[in-house]
Amino acid sequence: MISALHLIMIVAAATSLCCVLGSRRTRSVTAVGGTVLMVAAMADLAFGLVGLPPLGWTGILLGWAMVAAGAARWRERRTEAHVVSSASASPGGIPADAAAVADRRHLHLLHQLGLVVVAGQIALCSAMTGGSATGGQGAGGSGAMAGLTHPHSVSIFVAVVCVAGALFVLAAAAMVLVGRRSRSERGNLLSMSVMTAAMAVMPFG
Repeated sequence: MISALHLIMIVAAATSLCCVLGSRRTRSVTAVGGTVLMVAAMADLAFGLVGLPPLGWTGILLGWAMVAAGAARWRERRTEAHVVSSASASPGGIPADAAAVADRRHLHLLHQLGLVVVAGQIALCSAMTGGSATGGQGAGGSGAMAGLTHPHSVSIFVAVVCVAGALFVLAAAAMVLVGRRSRSERGNLLSMSVMTAAMAVMPFG
């Protein structure tokens, strides 16, 4: 069961990477980098190729999510002047590219949230398995999560991560159904949803 889930997560992460690379609207250094990190994390957790503890991948993904959020904000500031000037020149008040900018912002925001959710799921898997079911076994994974061994702490963490994962899947599904999306964008949203769902099952498999 676990090996099948690992395979699903790796395939989903690799598909997400291909979709990000194939999408002109969502392709960026931060989006590609974050997806590459997710592929690397899934492969390392399955095969121990790098041997990084789960808590290490959690920190890396959370750190990259913050970098991506900062870069996205910087890009927004650069485009705000263009959108405002276009709006003043447009008789209708709101130019067509303003909606496109907002839609692209939502896609990038969902990708950043996906990084946070996956990071939390990796930490949850480590907390519930003591770090022994991952490529980081014996590298400090169980000790790093020792603070979550209390039943109440684990219960709260499980609830938070499960709710966050469910909300992410629902948000991705809504974005697939609403708005005009390219095949690459739909594929990215669906593959990240599949990876998130597989990760949610992992601690209980």
